[in-house]
Formats: sequence, structure tokens, C-alpha cells
Amino acid sequence: MSTEIKLVRVDFRLLHGQVVTNWIKQVSADAVLIINDELVQDKFLANVFLMAAPPGVKVGIRSIEKAVEGLRNNVFKNKKLLILFKSVQDVKRAVDLGLEIKELQIGGLGIGSGTNKVMISKELSLSKEEAKMLKDIEDKGIQVSLQVTPKDSKILLKTALKEVLGE
Repeated sequence: MSTEIKLVRVDFRLLHGQVVTNWIKQVSADAVLIINDELVQDKFLANVFLMAAPPGVKVGIRSIEKAVEGLRNNVFKNKKLLILFKSVQDVKRAVDLGLEIKELQIGGLGIGSGTNKVMISKELSLSKEEAKMLKDIEDKGIQVSLQVTPKDSKILLKTALKEVLGE
């Protein structure tokens, strides 16, 4: 059996309560792959995320290059994966390196100081740069939507692009 990617999500908080209590169950994942170059270098913080995993769920932390290579080579076989990225930039880089995914969910991008982000919903905002990167990702045939929790309505990228880019 090969790897089954259940959800690919961008969430600046990575593995946190919302993901642990809702999304893992919602998509029936048995493993979480956190893809982030900085976290791979930060052993202390990496351990915090490893300990945050619910019982029975394996957590792996990989750099962008190693994760794309591992997925390409079926290193995560027999796993039902929830893949987490910290930023749109990270997922764009992974897609540019050859990450093959069908869908991408934007769950939380954080609010950078001094950024000019446009509010898409109560809890989600996008900058023009993020919107353009997401459009590039969607242009590669990957469906992009925005959704904070399973209870929230899914917002399609084209709706968000109207808000941010006026398209």
C-alpha cells in the first residue's frame, strides 16, 4: 500500500489543539508530517511538537527537500498522512520541487507585523504575495481552499482572490 495523503494544510501554528483534536480525526490520519526547514534545526521545539501528538499518531518532521524526496520515494508507505506546512512560501517551494498533491487547505497564516493582509473571514487573512503564490499553486492543478476548522465553511481560492487581488 502506498502513502495516502488525507490532508495538506498550511497553518503557522503547525501541530496545535485544533489540528490535534479536529483535523486528525476529521480526515482519519494516523500520521502527521510537519514540513519546515527551521523546525528540523530546532531540536527543542521539534520535541515539543513530537510530544503534542495524540496517542497512536506518529509525527515526523522533515525539511522541504527531504519531505518531497521521501514522498516521491514512498518512504511514508502504509500511512494516512496529514501534511502540515508553516507558510505559503514553504508549500510553494515544495510544489516547485515536485510535491504531488491534489488539494491544499489554508488554515492559519498568522498576522505578520506591518503586513498589509486582507481579511477573508473572521480568522483568515491573506497578503497579495501569498494570494499570488496560491494562484500559482492552483494553476498547477491543485485545488486550494481556506478553512480554519471543520465547522467553518470552505472558502475557495477564487473567492479569496477577489477580496485580495480584485480578480
